[in-house]
Amino acid sequence: MKLRLLGSWPFIAALLLGLTVSLAWAATSPVDDPYSTLNSQWNGTSELATRGFVPVSAGLEKVLPTTSSPAILLEIGPSRQFTKSDSDAIRDYLARGGLLLVADSFGSSNGLLELLGVPARFDGRVLVDSLFYRKQPVFPVSFTFSSSPYLADVDELVLNHATVLNITNQGKVSVLASSSPFSFLDLNQDGAKDTEEPSGPFPILLEASMGKGEVVLFTSPASLANDLINEAGNGVLIENIIRSMSQPAAATALLLDETHLEPSPFTPAKAFATDFVTSIVQGGMGLNGKLGLTFLAMSIVAVRFMARKPSPETETSKPYRIIRSFDLNSVMRMHPTWNRRQLEYIGRELEASMKWRHLGDRK
Repeated sequence: MKLRLLGSWPFIAALLLGLTVSLAWAATSPVDDPYSTLNSQWNGTSELATRGFVPVSAGLEKVLPTTSSPAILLEIGPSRQFTKSDSDAIRDYLARGGLLLVADSFGSSNGLLELLGVPARFDGRVLVDSLFYRKQPVFPVSFTFSSSPYLADVDELVLNHATVLNITNQGKVSVLASSSPFSFLDLNQDGAKDTEEPSGPFPILLEASMGKGEVVLFTSPASLANDLINEAGNGVLIENIIRSMSQPAAATALLLDETHLEPSPFTPAKAFATDFVTSIVQGGMGLNGKLGLTFLAMSIVAVRFMARKPSPETETSKPYRIIRSFDLNSVMRMHPTWNRRQLEYIGRELEASMKWRHLGDRK
C-alpha cells in the first residue's frame, strides 16, 4: 500500500512541486559564510568584490600569476589549514614580486607563516581596549602608526575581536601599527583587566619582505568585512595597498582566496541550486544538472514500475478469489428451478479449470 502511494501521480506531483520550491528558495537565499564575497551581510566581503577583488575557488597553484605582473592576494579569516603545496605556490608568487595580506585572529594561518619562514605568529587571544574603542572594548582602535605608504591618510584603524602578533625576529619585520597602552589580552573574556593579563601596546599590523614581494599581517579580519571596511581608515588601508602595487603598464591582479574558508553545509546546495535554476532560465545546462535530472527521472520510473507490479502473493491468490466468487447458494436462490447437482458439477469443473490455468501462467 505504501509503495502504491509513493508511485501515485498525486504524490509524484507533490514531490516535484516541493523540489521546485526548495530549489527556488535555495537559489534566492543569501549566503552567510564569513568572509565570502557572496555574503553581502555584515560579516561578508562583497564590498571587497565591488573594489575589484576576484574570489579564488580553485587551488592557488592554478590561479596565482606565473609572471612578475603586479598582484595582491588576500587571505581573510582563513579557517582551513594550509598545505605545503599552498605555501610553495605562495612562495613562488612572492618571489616574483606579489603581495600577500593575511588577516587572521585565531591563528589558522600560523602554519603558512611557518612554511614561508615569516618570523611572526598570530597570538589567537582576544585584544581588548578599555579606553580607546568603538561600540565595545572588543572593538579597539589603533592610532599608533609608523611611516608607511600603506598608512597614508589613515588616522585610525577600527578592530573587531582582534588578536596581536608575536614576533620572533624583530630585525626582519617592520611594525606598522600597534594597539594603545590601555589595551590588554582578555584571557578570561570578562572584559575587565586582571593582574595576570598582558598589557599593551601590541603589534597589530606589520610587513616583511620575501623575495621581491611583501607579506603584510593584520590581526583583525573583521576590519576588512562589510561592516567595518568603511569605518575610519580601514578601507583606506586597502586602497593604499592597491595603489602601492599599481604599475602604469599592467593591471594589478586582485585576488581573494576562498579555498581556505570553511563553507557552511548550505553553501554547496545553494551553489548547485543557483547553477541549476540559471541553466534552466538561460539555457546551457551543465553536466551536474543533467545528471540530477536523469537520476530524478529514473527514480520516478522505478517507483512507478514497482508500485504497479503485482506481488507474488497477489498473483497466487487471484484465481482463487475468482473461484470463490462462484456462490452456489446465491445462484439457486436466483434460479430455484435449476438442477443443483449439475451446478455443483459445473462449479467443480470451473475450479479445476482455473487451477490449471494458474499453473500454466506460472510456467
